[in-house]
Amino acid sequence: MNKIFGLLMLPALLQGLPVSAATTEVLEYTGTARDINDSSLVLYRESHRLTLQNQRPVSREVEYHDANGRLLATKTNRYGENAATPEFTLTDARKEYREQAVFQGNELTLSLTEQGNSSRKTFRNLPDDLIIDAGFDDFVRQHWQALQQGKRVDFHFASAARQDLIRFRLEPQASDNNELVLSMRLSSRLLAWLLDPIELTYDKTSQRLLRYKGLTNIQDDNGTTFKAVIQYQYHDQATPNPEN
Repeated sequence: MNKIFGLLMLPALLQGLPVSAATTEVLEYTGTARDINDSSLVLYRESHRLTLQNQRPVSREVEYHDANGRLLATKTNRYGENAATPEFTLTDARKEYREQAVFQGNELTLSLTEQGNSSRKTFRNLPDDLIIDAGFDDFVRQHWQALQQGKRVDFHFASAARQDLIRFRLEPQASDNNELVLSMRLSSRLLAWLLDPIELTYDKTSQRLLRYKGLTNIQDDNGTTFKAVIQYQYHDQATPNPEN
């Protein structure tokens, strides 16, 4: 075959080759939040719908309902290249309250709307160890080996409510054959007393979050943020759904 003719035909030949289809998976799970001091009192329930493509998170939809089924809030996540830093919007269904994190290029804007007042702050030169909202889960998996070895991991957490990037440390607290328990607290030991540590329990096999204990992102009707123990239940394994 003439070399020039062969090069001209190459694109057409490649078009006829089979292309592996993207695989979309949907993982649904729930969380039951109980009062941190009274396990018999159900504060609210979370319903998560996480969409993954080729095993990477793409989007997440969450609804929060109280024990009687009333909608308290909704949240959406949109993921980019770094699964630890998804954009998010949290909207309270009972009042004018909204938290949001949005990227424009390499800049991150955190915004808060409360009682008719809105504020926003834009951050440039973002730290490499940044976590946004539900990206915490993926950050833990990214550092799974170090945490299992008992090592401390530091990170910055983007708080839309406080309009700031807050530095935390994550440390292993306990470990057995089945579970890994982590403690999350403010990095500054001088300020750590301002916030009780958050405790997170992960399943070692699936690396999924089983239990969360501490301050949540949901408020009661009076505007006080719940402190809860949230137990997560995964309905089944993600079911592949090939896309052509």
